Parts: sequence; C-alpha cells; structure tokens
Amino acid sequence: MEHRSNPYDEGDIIPTPMSGEHRERQEGQATTSRSRVTQSARDAAARRPASMRAESGSGRQRRQQQRNPSDRTGINVQQTIRRRRKIGIGVIVGSIVTAILLLTALLFWINRPVPITVNGQPAEVRIGSTLREVLHETDVSVEPGNYVTVSGNVIQANQGRAFNAVVNGQRLTPEEVEDLRIQGTEAIEFSDGDDIIEEFNASSENIEPYLRMEGGGYSLQYVSQWARMGERQYRTGKVSGETAEVITIEPRDCIITCRDLYLEPGDDGVKYVALTFDDGPSDVNTPQYLDILDRYGVKATFYNLGENTQANPNLARDVVARGHQLCNHTMAHNQLTAVDNDTIYREITTSANVIAQVTGIQTTHIRPPYGDFTERSWLASGGAITAAVRWTGDSQDWRYTGVDDAETVQTIVDNSLLNIHSGSIILMHDGGGGGSQDIAALPKLIERLQADGYTFVTISDLMRQAGDIPEEVCSGTATMPQDAVWPKEIHPDDIAAAAASTS
Repeated sequence: MEHRSNPYDEGDIIPTPMSGEHRERQEGQATTSRSRVTQSARDAAARRPASMRAESGSGRQRRQQQRNPSDRTGINVQQTIRRRRKIGIGVIVGSIVTAILLLTALLFWINRPVPITVNGQPAEVRIGSTLREVLHETDVSVEPGNYVTVSGNVIQANQGRAFNAVVNGQRLTPEEVEDLRIQGTEAIEFSDGDDIIEEFNASSENIEPYLRMEGGGYSLQYVSQWARMGERQYRTGKVSGETAEVITIEPRDCIITCRDLYLEPGDDGVKYVALTFDDGPSDVNTPQYLDILDRYGVKATFYNLGENTQANPNLARDVVARGHQLCNHTMAHNQLTAVDNDTIYREITTSANVIAQVTGIQTTHIRPPYGDFTERSWLASGGAITAAVRWTGDSQDWRYTGVDDAETVQTIVDNSLLNIHSGSIILMHDGGGGGSQDIAALPKLIERLQADGYTFVTISDLMRQAGDIPEEVCSGTATMPQDAVWPKEIHPDDIAAAAASTS
C-alpha cells in the first residue's frame, strides 16, 4: 500500500477557506431558500382538507408523545392534583357544614327551656337560669327589704335583700340564692326580701336555760327536751350610733315530762305491764324471785341500791344474765327531798358508778326512794339521769314483812292490781320490806295477770310501747348530749306553781 503524506484520500472534498463576504452571501441564500420551502409547505397545508389537517395534527401529537413520554406523566400528575384539590375542598366544606349543625344543636341544648313551678304556677325558663332571671321572666311581684339600723329604723328603703326563695322546700341562704342554676322541675317560692342591718359593734353574753316540768302524771318523769344555752348581743350601729339588745340564739329549756302510760291493747288484745323490785339485791329473796320469773317466762326490772350491789355483786350480775333490766335506786336509800343538792347528786351518781363497775350496765333510770322527786331533785341531778320511774300499783308488801298467811298474800295481790291497765307499773320489794309474803304472792300475781291477757315487760320496753318517748330515754343507758347544758334554775312559773300547791 502506498503511503501518502496527504491527510486526505483521493476523492475527498477538501474544504477551502472562504472569505467572510462569501460566507455571508451563502448563508443569506440558504435562509431565503428555507423561507421559500416553509411558505410552500404552509400553502400546501392550507390547501389540504380539514380532516387531513386534524389527522396530521394528531399524528404530530402522537409523535411528540412518542418522542417525550415524560410529558404524559406530568399531565397525569397535574390532573390528579386537580382532582385531589376538588376532593379536599369538598371535605372542608362538609366539615364546616357539620360543625355549624353541631354548634347549632349544642347552642339549642345549652339554652333549651325546662319546666319549673313558681309560687304554685307552672312556667318554663332557660336551663341554667339564675333565680333573678326566673323572677324577671315570670313577673312575680316581691318587695325588697330595707337597709336598717340596729333598732330596725329604715336608713334606705328597698336596699335590703331583693327577695327570699324556697326551692324544693328548702329556704336558701343569700349565697345559695346567687349560686343556684335552674336544671328543671324545681318548685320555687319567692317572697319579700329581708332587711339588711347596718354594720355594728357588739358584745355578747349567755342566756341560761331553765328547767321546766310539764304534764300531770305520777308514775313516769323523763327528759323530753335537753337544754341549750342562748345568747344575747348588745349592738351599737356604726352608721346610726343607735344601741339595741338582740337575742341571737334563743335559749332552749330542759323539759321534764310527767305522765302515766295508758297503752292501747294490740291487735291481738295483748296488754302490757311492768313488774319492778326495789332495794335489792338480797341473798334471801333475789334467787327465789329469779327462779319464779324464769318459771313463768316473765321479765322484770330491778332497782338496786348501790350499797347492796357492792355487798352482793354476783346476784346483781345474775339479774342481768337472766335478761332482766337493772336500774338505780340511789346509794343508801336517802329521801332525796330531805337532803341538800350535793347529797342528791352523790346518791345518784355513786350508785350508778357501782352498778356499772359490778355489772357493766350504764343506767340513767332511777327509782327515787319513797317516790319523792321534785323540780329541785331534777335540778340537783346535774343531768346524770334521763328518767325517774315511780309506780301505778303499790303492793304495799313492806307493811306485811314476815306475814305470809293466805289473807295477807291475797291482799298484796289485790293491792298490786288496783286500777290495773295496760301501761301499769307494779311496785314490790327485793329487800327492805320484801320477804316470804312476796315469795308467796308473786306466782299468784303473775298467773292472774297472764290470765287477763297481760304481757310482762321491762320498764324500757314499756316506755317504747308508748311510741312517743325518745329512744335514748327509753334505753335507760343514754347520757346528756355533748351540745346540751344542764340548767341552773327552775323556771319562775314552776316555782310559783309549786308555791301555790303547798299553800
């Protein structure tokens, strides 16, 4: 092969350098030629039918899509975005409409009308209304109170409490009036407002309660109302300068009710009687009494002396163990109306303490020796007792000590049955007068009363049958409440009545 140093083979066109002028002339001719071709193509396209032009356009579009597939993906993304925007707008609009509906329903529920009764008349008000709004909406007419001095003189009219309200039977305080919101179905009673008293300086003192005795019975006395201390204020008005004496807490007197028990027989005709024994326990009588009572299924009440309880503790405990009631008969059987106040208190409390120590029984029932117990006796007791129990039927067994012939025994039974009725209390003795005559009389007395439809009960149970005696008093074990006080004086009316009865 022949090697030629010319870089161009034979037949190759060797570019020849041209001048700038010649190059510009050639470029201008080429441009003119292209313009003529382009115009000719446009004229030919204009002469073709429209269908051919559309087909040609579609073909061009297809070619473009074929040439650039990423263009189709962009178009789809844009369409998806537009669809999602429309969906999002629909969701937002739906949420707004739902929220509006829920808010409307909530506002209606919050402000719904509810039924109430105002001064006896039915009405409807918005739930949650205040009492002032209720008063305004129902047109109830009330008069406000006044702003007054400590003596009650008017300083400014109609500047007191606007009204008073009782809701569902409960009178509201001023604070409760402002706080209450209507919920529906309330029964409201509006009334005129209270006066408001001017500010004042005050000093206070206690008002002592009195002891009072009410009723006319003999066999039973008990505390039906405990006393409470009162309070008196001396006020000086800061605006008016007036002074006034005002009782801010009414004293409550101690009431001792005196009565006999007359009990209606039950539906089955059962009548009730209490059998009681004084002065024990006695080592001679008490065991025999307990055996007789057990044989007949009878429960009784024993009023024991403190000194005899100390002397015979096992017998006192046996009384309790067999289901009988054990009460106080003082320590040494002193006549309480004949001794001083300190002795009265000591006789009662010392015996009660002995009984509690020996038997565990805390008793506040007492049988006063000889049945003597007056206003002064109650006053001296210092609140240590709740009941003083006497009798309606006195066996007078003490008159026949050691005599147990048939006639004497029958006399004891007849004495016990004198004026017998449902609610009677029969007195016998376990010592200091009781003896063989009582041991012989007791079975006859029990058989007679059981045959006549009587049931024997303790004093506490007899009191319960009355139905209107406080249970703490019936129990015989209650003490004075902590918020109570014991009076220091007898009511003047009782003193006058006692003086008149002895004159």
